[in-house]
Amino acid sequence: MNIHQVSVSYVQEQDRLLIRINGKEGGELRAWVTRRMGLALLPILGQTTTDQISKVAAAAVAAALPGVSAEDQRSQALAAFETEAALRSGDFETPYQPREDAPVEPLLGPEPLLLTEVKVTLLGSGQLRLQMFEKLPDQEAVRNFQVMMDPQLSNALLHLLHQSVNASQWLELPALAAPDHAVSTTEPAELAADLPKPRYLN
Repeated sequence: MNIHQVSVSYVQEQDRLLIRINGKEGGELRAWVTRRMGLALLPILGQTTTDQISKVAAAAVAAALPGVSAEDQRSQALAAFETEAALRSGDFETPYQPREDAPVEPLLGPEPLLLTEVKVTLLGSGQLRLQMFEKLPDQEAVRNFQVMMDPQLSNALLHLLHQSVNASQWLELPALAAPDHAVSTTEPAELAADLPKPRYLN
């Protein structure tokens, strides 16, 4: 899916976050995020997004300034800072609006996925791959989807998640036991050796 817009909102009646993603070709993906999953996802997505922005900014500066001498390091650092600032920018003013020609029913059915597992992978291309799974007892088949995000999109998702968690007041509730999550030790073939390994939440 080529992403057009991303929305994250807190639904008080459900005490959950609702992620909505619509594509440029039409269609919408939706997922519920519980408090446990949301608070576990934030730091992992935050670190991965920071790594993604740094990698992409460094690659852009290196391409623009080949063979940089020691005297040019200061200007290179400034260029990297400006590039990172541009990657962190986003449009947070335009209301989320599904396309008029989008199917009436969301792509995976009328009910959003209830996220039970999330896989966040930074690829060597600089894209962030976000895989979301609903694995429930007695479920006939696992429901899931994946999206690819450039630095601006992943940073926008992170920003919206922070906003919605603040609106939920989850962080003001009594602290619960830290959610269990496993960090993958398997590195995909397309992931460069110097990039972070995939992180799993379940």
